[in-house]
Amino acid sequence: MTATVTTLPASSADPRTPEETLLQLDPNTIEIGRNTRKTVVLPLAPEFIDSIGTLGVLMPVTAIRLADGTISLRDGQRRTIAAREAGLASIPVLVRPDRATDDKTREFERISHQVVANDQREDLTAGDRAEAVAEMLELGFSVAKVAKAVSMPREQVKANGTIGQSKKAREAFESGQLDMERAAILAEFEVAGDTDAVDELMSNRWNFRYTAEKLRNDRAEKAERAEAAQRYVDRGYAILAEEPDYGRDLLLPDLLTAEGGAVTEADTETDPNKWAVWLTKEERYVDAASGQEIDGATVDWGTEDDDEATPEEGYRHANTVQARQVWVPEYVCLDPDGAGIALSPVLAAARSAASSESVEDTAVAAARREAEEKEQARKDRRRLIALNKQAAAATTVRRDYLRTTLLARKTPPKGAAGFVATTLSADPWLLTEHKTGAILGELLSIPGFDTSAAVANMVDKASDNRAQVITLALVIAAQEARMDKDAWRSRPKGTARYLEFLAANDHPLTPIEEVAAGARTADQVAID
Repeated sequence: MTATVTTLPASSADPRTPEETLLQLDPNTIEIGRNTRKTVVLPLAPEFIDSIGTLGVLMPVTAIRLADGTISLRDGQRRTIAAREAGLASIPVLVRPDRATDDKTREFERISHQVVANDQREDLTAGDRAEAVAEMLELGFSVAKVAKAVSMPREQVKANGTIGQSKKAREAFESGQLDMERAAILAEFEVAGDTDAVDELMSNRWNFRYTAEKLRNDRAEKAERAEAAQRYVDRGYAILAEEPDYGRDLLLPDLLTAEGGAVTEADTETDPNKWAVWLTKEERYVDAASGQEIDGATVDWGTEDDDEATPEEGYRHANTVQARQVWVPEYVCLDPDGAGIALSPVLAAARSAASSESVEDTAVAAARREAEEKEQARKDRRRLIALNKQAAAATTVRRDYLRTTLLARKTPPKGAAGFVATTLSADPWLLTEHKTGAILGELLSIPGFDTSAAVANMVDKASDNRAQVITLALVIAAQEARMDKDAWRSRPKGTARYLEFLAANDHPLTPIEEVAAGARTADQVAID
């Protein structure tokens, strides 16, 4: 089919411009010939072919008409090939007459045309493309539709859609400071308005994913605390922005009622405006059937996950108990006189001694030491909680790396055979570790609980190299089963060897993982 759409006469101001004709031509009738661009990858991406099939060729290709009538392509090789693959009946072609008088001149003109056409074309920057994708998604079109329209895999559309909403992420992506995955993570925090997190991420690019996971967890906990605090706000209490200080703040154990009795939570409810609250998340145990809180000291924890085990006399079976995270309030008095309460005599004496040059008596000195011990215990507990949080974030990132990178390989990573042999030789019962099956299912994306049958089926279909990776996954899953939140303290058997193997295969260890591996001490890990 050859339908002339329009004819563009030569410009009188430029006698070198030949007459050009815009035609609709069957792409199969166009001679592609040689091309200066050597980087065309065949076959073309399915997304690009789909886009051409849906939208057609939006920008005309260029060609010349040879003396025998052949239409010879000059610019638009990929579009023409894609149109053929998509089965298009016609594409727009801007055709010029062949003015060359010999083959050498004709070849020279072909090369110069293709060089100029590509050198003068200014592609969209990565940031421009991300912003365009974001705008298309904001219009309400689906990821699938956008992916087809712009010839981009869906996962990249999602990432670009996120990046496009963030100025800093676009700039970092465009300049090459961040790859697509990390730029999308940065955008997540900028879109949320968390400028502190954005700054922290940009200053911790060496362990970017871990920093992001820790920040996500911190943000989720702040939101949880704010939600839990709302009931106290509604009743008139102030909410503390940081933990109370035993040496400065007045907590319930430091106070007495006007009658000399202990101050309780109920006493704070008389006039909540005189009190502030700090909420701490603690693990509490409840009866699995009734939900009633119980004392964890009454549980025989040796019976955990063993329904047939008999608990020690006077204790209950661990499987009858559930652990729950609850927000527990601590009350600080803001106005003792207004609340009608007094300091305990010992605390009052300690404060009096601290404000004068009098010598502390035995009771006052004991009160001061007790306050210092309580404050140190609080600091130790705060550090423990912070390091456990770091371990939880590190575990999330580590397992994501295992699932998507190390154990997704078709061939075993470096040192895998030696690691497996050494580990099993030193610990032959490793593969029987509790929870190994569940973690193996997570790492190999196996649904359900019957991981043994699924793994056997995988191995049946796998190459020898992939089977070695699956064997590595068995060992890693068993080692991961030991890596609970306080593995940095307990350092389970094989932990150092395991983490060193991951580090040798491009998993950057976090500070808390370095503690678990014995490369640093817990005191050397920053918690703020």
